[in-house]
This record gives sequence, structure tokens and C-alpha cells, in this order.
Amino acid sequence: MTRRAFTAKLPVVNPTLIGREKELAFLDESWAGGGANFVQIVAAGGAGKTALVDKWFRRHLGEADFFGWSFYSQTSSDSCFAELLAWLHIEIPRTASIYAKAEAVANRLGGERVLLLLDGMEPLQDSTGALSDKPLQALLQELAAANRGLAICTTRMRLDIPGGPPRVFSLDLHNLTPEQGAEYLRGLGVQGTGEELQQTSREYGNHALALTLLGTCLADFRGADVRRRVEIPMVMAGETHARRVIGAYDRMFAGKPELDILRALGYFDRPAEPAALQLVLPEMEDRTYRAALEHLHHARLILTTDPAQPLDCHPAISEYFEAGATPEGHARLYEHYMKQAPPLPDTLEEMTPLFYAIYHGCRAGRYEEALTEAYFYRILRGNEFYLTRKLGASGTEASLLASFFERPWTQPAAALSPKHQVWVVSQAGSTLRALGRLADAAGPMRIRAQGDEAAKDWENAAVSHGNLCELHLALGNVAEAVARARQAVDFADRSGDPHQRSGKRAKLADALHQSGALVEARLLFAEAEWLQAEEQPEYPILYSVRGYQYCDLLLEEGQTGEVLRRASQTLGWEQGRLLDTGLDHLSLGRAYRSGSAQAAQHLDKAVDLIRRSGQLDELPRALLARGTDRDLDEVFRIAIRSGMRLYLADYHLAKGNLAEAERLIHDTGYHRRDARAGKAPRPTLT
Repeated sequence: MTRRAFTAKLPVVNPTLIGREKELAFLDESWAGGGANFVQIVAAGGAGKTALVDKWFRRHLGEADFFGWSFYSQTSSDSCFAELLAWLHIEIPRTASIYAKAEAVANRLGGERVLLLLDGMEPLQDSTGALSDKPLQALLQELAAANRGLAICTTRMRLDIPGGPPRVFSLDLHNLTPEQGAEYLRGLGVQGTGEELQQTSREYGNHALALTLLGTCLADFRGADVRRRVEIPMVMAGETHARRVIGAYDRMFAGKPELDILRALGYFDRPAEPAALQLVLPEMEDRTYRAALEHLHHARLILTTDPAQPLDCHPAISEYFEAGATPEGHARLYEHYMKQAPPLPDTLEEMTPLFYAIYHGCRAGRYEEALTEAYFYRILRGNEFYLTRKLGASGTEASLLASFFERPWTQPAAALSPKHQVWVVSQAGSTLRALGRLADAAGPMRIRAQGDEAAKDWENAAVSHGNLCELHLALGNVAEAVARARQAVDFADRSGDPHQRSGKRAKLADALHQSGALVEARLLFAEAEWLQAEEQPEYPILYSVRGYQYCDLLLEEGQTGEVLRRASQTLGWEQGRLLDTGLDHLSLGRAYRSGSAQAAQHLDKAVDLIRRSGQLDELPRALLARGTDRDLDEVFRIAIRSGMRLYLADYHLAKGNLAEAERLIHDTGYHRRDARAGKAPRPTLT
């Protein structure tokens, strides 16, 4: 049987690997069925993570299908998922929920023996090591739970896979031993006694990249004599051993073409295409350029020598020379990439030059132009929001927006106009919320709400405070949600807009319901319904999300007959709208007798329709109502990965974990659940 292998997105690596026999054996055992679904290889930059997995997986090509991807220079998994879905022949709309894509991939990999390699995960992690890329986190969660093959990732910071079972293993790739370091230096041609070579390895932290650079430096410039390492200046405070040797090359190549090439690589956070690289290089003869490439490759400072191919180096090297990049050089690259893409590109691949243009344009200080010309006009196609609504690439959108912030996600670039600062903050809030990064979304959404209030734009202030209410409810900050909803009602009344006045009362009623204030919630739902009927006489009762929320309260009061009447009526209004129809089926499924065929039929439809709607923040409602073990496990994973503490409390109640449920109820103010947790109900407003 012919096996498929996707390796095009993996980096070129130094094939030399010293002293990793135990780690290779561990990976062999894991692949052979040694109890692991997911293995993460953790080590500092330059320790040899990529070299290890490169050598290991090439031994096993042909044993199963293989898919490898490097996230070097990427801050989103959108392109990876697009390629992976196509490679697995999974048909799914491009605009499907980010989690729907992750679940589709996980379901396929859970049933097929595939070796999945994800290299260089750190660009997708926050400062604590947690994955900020929620779709990828969801995929790894699912694979940790069920995977016929093996997933391997490399990262500088340990990943925490929420809810991960014991089949998730971490392999800490420690630095070499002094003996291994000495062997490596000798293999690079360095001369000295065994003790001298071991002491040198210790001085350089037994670090693979540092020893690689040091060994070639000594061999090329110091007569291969290990004792002449003292001629390399001592490491400065806070400087790594690898940077020490890179700094030595910086000085040794002064005035030479080799240094010009290294400095040019400092402009790039990815392999540098030849045409782009030439824009930031001084003119030099082709023979001189080729010779310099050979010298740099021999010194292990670059990974390729073919001038017709993208020029790559270890990230530590480009990071060292990044400080020397000038705004003028970035401006040339910005203009170059703006010309490389079609005027209105249709795919992520066609848009990639514009992504690079934004990176360089912002570093050139041309924020306004990069925002309006590259991002808004050509990528989003204005108010079409093409990137997300047509391509479903919310993760890519977040990474692009980050370029327009001095401190994500609350301080936009000062070079942007006040109007555009407000716009990027607002866009960041909605994008982060769509990605399930709810805690990150709170800051920009709060800034937008404050701006609308300061401008006395009462209608938009009502909308933005209403959105904050929903966000805080999702995060489990019930008191804050109630406060935001009260402000939203006030601003809606000031606006005089009947739609806002009705909708914001319903939001406040729902927030009060979660807090346990049932009587006030009931009065506000009735008022919202009366205002809606005045504006829309053809719709005399609340429908859509508002209608479900009202039915949710009525069910808690035991009014199942009223819920059956309402949901049956609104179901006839909402055909074709997946979420609204799914919520009506959910109300009906909960109203019919538990365990009856009618209840089961409606709950199955509810789960299916809400899942297909892409509104994953609503899906746990239906899963909890249906309540199978598998449903509850899914609720737990959704709640954990997005920080949805109210759903987490419901999960623990359903599982009978009353102590943990009570703790969450106390922490969140989710007092509608007091009775189920065995606590006395709170008094409500009368």
C-alpha cells in the first residue's frame, strides 16, 4: 500500500544529530503503541528539537501516512488546517466554525493511523506557554483523547492540554552531556584533549546550536584549536551562548559580503525569497554572492546555498540581526510584496504576499497605508470581511490585527488616526471572541464600549455594552454581566430605538436569570416581548435567542406547556436559520418528558442544527440537555478551552461533582443553580 507524505512545509535542518539515542527510542516506542497519543518535545531554541524529529520521522516514512507542518513565522493555524483538510479529503465549508474544522480533522485522525508532526509551536503560545490558537488547542485535545496514530509537536514552552488524559507525554530535551558535546566538537574538526573539549562544552551550556556555531568558528578562524575559544568575548548578562558566537561572527565578517547577507536576513521572520532579499542587500557580483553563501553555510549560519531558493537560517540568527533592520529597508519590502498579490486575492495562498506586506509596512511605520490599502481594501474587501466570512480565517485575521497594536490588545499604534485606532480595537474584540479567546477579547470590547459612551453614540453604546454582557456571561462573571446589561438598557432607552430597547431588556433578563433573580428576570422578559410586539406586530412573542432565553426561564418555573406552545409557534417562523431553529428544538426537547421519544428526537435535531450553525458557544446548551457521557465530555472540552465557567459548573452538576460545582457557583455568581448544588435559593426581587 502506497503511503502519502506531506513534508513541503517542514524546514531544512542540519542533519547532524549527536547523543539522542534515548529520545529516539522513546519515540519509537510511542509509535509502536507504547501508550501515547500525543508527545510534545520541549526544549530551548537551538537544542536540536527539529533535528531530532526530522531524523526520527524519516525512519518511519512508509509505515503510515505522514503530515508535517512548521509554524515558524506563523501566528495562526488557518493555513495548516486548510492544507490538512484538503490532504485528508475532508469536505467542509471554508466558513465552517473553527472548532468544526478541528473536530472534523480529529475524527478522521481518530480512526486512521496517521503520523502528525507540528514543529515550532511557540509562535502560537502566549507568555505562559498556553496555546492562544484555540482551533489547534481543540485538535490536540481531541487527539489526546482518541488517536490511532501519533501526534508529535516541538515547542520551547511546555503545552498544557486542558483535560489531557495520561496518554499525553512530554519529552524534555535536555542539553547534551559534556561527553556528547566533546564528541560533537571533535566531529566538527575542533582539536584538543578530551577534557578540554568537555570543559568547552560545559562553558557553552552543552547547547547544540552554540556548539555548532562555536565549532565551525574555531575550525574556520582559530586554527581548529579549542584553546583559542578565549578569543571570543565573554557572554554578556542576559545573552545566550549562541548569541555570543553569533556576535563573534558579526565582528569577524565586518566589511564582508557575509555580514551583508546576515544583516539582510534580519528583515525576515521566515525564509527570505531571492527577489525580496536582493532589495535589502548591497549590490555584489554573482560570484561573490555565491562564495559568501558557501562560507555562511559551512559556518552553519544558513541552511541552504542555492541562490535561486529561499534563504533560511535558525531563528536565533535572524533574531540577532533584526535590530539592524531599518524602516527604509522594510518600506522597500512592503512595496515589493504589495505588487506580488492579485488586486483582490481569492485564497489564503494568494493573499500571503499581502500578509508579508503588512508585517513590513508596520515595521516601516506605514501603519495607515498598510491598514487601509493592504488589509481593509485588498484582504477584507471592505465591509465584505472576505477573510473571515468567505475564507473562515479568523486566526489569520487576529495575527494581522496584532501588527497594528503597540500592546495587544488594548494599545493600538499611535501612528494610526484616532478613527482607525477605534476601528482596529473594535475589530480585534470581535475577532478574538469568534476565536474563543474570550479573556483576550474583554479588553478591546471594553475600550470600544467606553468610546461609544464618550461619543454619546447611544445606539452603538447599547450594542457594545450588550456584547460585553454576553462575553462576561460566557466567562462566568455574572455580576459584571448584569452591570453591563443594565448600562445597555439605559443606553438603548436614550437611543429611542425600539429594537435596542427590546433586545437589551432581554439580555438583562437573561443575565438576571443566571444570577438567580428570577422575578425581575420574568418582568423584564415580559417587557421586552411587549416592546417587540409594538415594533413587529407579526411577531407577538419573543423568538430566536431571546425566545430561547425566555423559555429557559419558564422551564425553570415548571411551565412546560407554555414552552411547548411558544417553541412550536416560533419554529414555524425560523425555518432556514440553523441556530434559531436549533434553539426551538432544544426548548421542545427540554419541555417534553425526559426520556420520551419526542424529547430525544428534538434534542438530536437541536445538537445537529446548532453544531452546523457554527455557534459553538451555544452548543453546550444542547449537549447538556441530551446528556450522554460523550456529550458531557464534549461540554467539558469546550468549557475548558474557552474559559466558559457556567458551562463547566453545569458539567460538574451533571456528573455529580457537587463540591466542584458549588465552588464554581460561588466564584461566578451562577446562583440559578443553587438548588441543584444543594444550597438554599437566593431571595429575588419582588
